[in-house]
Amino acid sequence: MSQTFLGVEPTDDPHRFRLPVTNRICVGPPGNVFLFGGAGLAAGVLAAERATGRGIVWASAQFLSYAREGQSLDVGVSVVQAGRNVSQVGVTLAESGNTILTVNAALGDRPGQPEAQWTPTPDMPPPDECAPWSLWPKQDGGASMNDRLEVRMLPGRYGAVPRDGTPSVDGRMRMWMRATDDVTVDAAMLAIFADYVPSAVAAAFGRPGGGNSIDNNLRVLRVVATRWVLCDVVIDAAARGFAHGDVRLFAEDGTLMGVGSQSMIVRFVEDQRRT
Repeated sequence: MSQTFLGVEPTDDPHRFRLPVTNRICVGPPGNVFLFGGAGLAAGVLAAERATGRGIVWASAQFLSYAREGQSLDVGVSVVQAGRNVSQVGVTLAESGNTILTVNAALGDRPGQPEAQWTPTPDMPPPDECAPWSLWPKQDGGASMNDRLEVRMLPGRYGAVPRDGTPSVDGRMRMWMRATDDVTVDAAMLAIFADYVPSAVAAAFGRPGGGNSIDNNLRVLRVVATRWVLCDVVIDAAARGFAHGDVRLFAEDGTLMGVGSQSMIVRFVEDQRRT
């Protein structure tokens, strides 16, 4: 389950949790490893669901600072309003009083209502017909977040191509993702998969790089049993040093489980080397 995957620890207070920041939920180059933003949002989603007993409808994270490996974050849930069908909550992830990120969320269910899906399933072969792909180089210090996720892409399309400086024609990258451990896909795991939107910046520009998330938004429709999640990522535009993108998250049977979006600071590998 995602609680084990993240390492979230309960406390005696049902509205407070702890998140030890280990290398297993971090990313970054040697000497600059930090908490993967999607893991922070996932911890907020998990805490909100545990505290209210309701499922996530929408969650939005704002990143204020970085959490480094070895720190331990206090995850506090504040229920702002609990209605008959919907709970509005705020979650704060902090270290020694320093707020790292905040999460606002709505949770609830309205049974008996009609359901429909208008977004079609993307044209993508199944995972076993796609090639393994490494989005980021290996990190030091044992298994990292990137090491714990398996990615498969269609060769020659959607990112699995040389970074020769030729921009993408559509800003799109499609990839299958799953945890290397046998982890049940839930809303918190969708938050992790959705935070790979910055990886599509490299494919969009045709240059090695990515981005640092400023915010991270997740809207959950319904989660169904699936081992792989198809992430259909689009970078909509980039300007002023920032990029904006979104992702749709599909189960293997074509069910649209969630939609994510975020804004990010654009980073290119060659720029980081110069600094």
